[in-house]
Amino acid sequence: MTVTGDQTLAQDLLKDLRETQAKLEGAQAEIASLKVLLALRTHQHDQAWQAAQRAAAQRDEARTTPNPVAAAHTGRRPGADGAADADAMARAEARTDAVRIVLGAVLKSLRVWGLDRRRFQSLVVQAGRETPETGPEAERHAILLVEARRVLGRGA
Repeated sequence: MTVTGDQTLAQDLLKDLRETQAKLEGAQAEIASLKVLLALRTHQHDQAWQAAQRAAAQRDEARTTPNPVAAAHTGRRPGADGAADADAMARAEARTDAVRIVLGAVLKSLRVWGLDRRRFQSLVVQAGRETPETGPEAERHAILLVEARRVLGRGA
């Protein structure tokens, strides 16, 4: 049996196509596993955040409930540092929002062959520009930087 040049070229192209399809399927499987991992981490983070919210609510409730015996012993009124707690809570929510922004940027940047680093960086930079520079929301800047560096593998 004689094989012509066109037939060998067609066979080589078919072989290359099959190899490329195998690589594509592998990349798609990796993306799917990364999405599952990201969803799991987001769920764990949300659960931790909700537990912190519940604990803060319980502390606030305990602080606002008058306890005359404790107030007499400490010499201060219950709930006196409520403004500091509100600021700490606002900063914690800003940090949580920053992590969610980074996770959203990762999801938006996933492509067939993996993470589109340029798109990810541009989304994080855009979020940084939209973040205020003063107040509790300014806490997002540091978290955006740390988490983006972690995603890009540049250390935290």
